[in-house]
Amino acid sequence: MNEEQKTMALQVGVTVLILLAAMTIGEYFIGLFAPYWWAPLMAIALLKAFYIVRDYMHIGRVFAGDEAEEHS
Repeated sequence: MNEEQKTMALQVGVTVLILLAAMTIGEYFIGLFAPYWWAPLMAIALLKAFYIVRDYMHIGRVFAGDEAEEHS
């Protein structure tokens, strides 16, 4: 992995971290002021789970095969 790819991966990681923090704050206030709005809360939770699995658990590497492991 070259320096440009590392920089891009770091930028994506930080952006997703900020996005997750903003969604968590939004969830908190929805839960605080409108606890019966379960549908938006569930949608936000599913979206957060998607980003966590995609960007932090590196699930793509599991299905990428041996070629991706050689370049890690």
